[in-house]
Amino acid sequence: MGKRKKTDHGFDVIVQEKNLPPLVLDQKWHQLFSEDGKPAKIARLEQKVSGHLSRQGHLNQEKKDLKALKNKLMKNIVANMDEIGEEGQETPRLQENRRLITEINQRMEACRQELEDLQDLMQTDNEQLMIETMEYCYGIMSSNEAEREELADWIVRTRVELKKKIIRKDIIEDKNREIYTYLHDVFGGQVIGAFDLKYGDEYKKAKK
Repeated sequence: MGKRKKTDHGFDVIVQEKNLPPLVLDQKWHQLFSEDGKPAKIARLEQKVSGHLSRQGHLNQEKKDLKALKNKLMKNIVANMDEIGEEGQETPRLQENRRLITEINQRMEACRQELEDLQDLMQTDNEQLMIETMEYCYGIMSSNEAEREELADWIVRTRVELKKKIIRKDIIEDKNREIYTYLHDVFGGQVIGAFDLKYGDEYKKAKK
């Protein structure tokens, strides 16, 4: 089994205890980067893990094909055992089948070993991808939190300012009504009506 590389973020033990499936196969993982795209480092790790998965699939298919071919050759040997001579000598065809089986066994062992090493590489790169993803996401969340706090402060300030404006508006309306009422009482409706016509609807609101 190949030696796994250690991550350099200080989370080795925690990460290795978490048996993660390949992140590149998770659609939700891809959606984390839907707005701005993946950073270069994450994109490189994604490519490595995807390459490991592709190679793993190829090796597994090769093992399956080799196993099927071996079974076929074994059946041929069993079916043609009567070709072995009295002194135990095999025909060239049987010898060739045995030679092919030996080569298949060697290749299957090579595939097994490569798959084992590949699994270690894929796990290491997938763990690194997880760490880079966490750091990226926490960076985004930190930036979002700073903006959220800024917006929250703005909302508080705006609410206070709005209350002040509402109070000031009510004071102005009350003052206008007070003035209008006084003018009406002192100068009468006919004079006020004339001034209402002169100044338009702007001051008629004070009647309300």
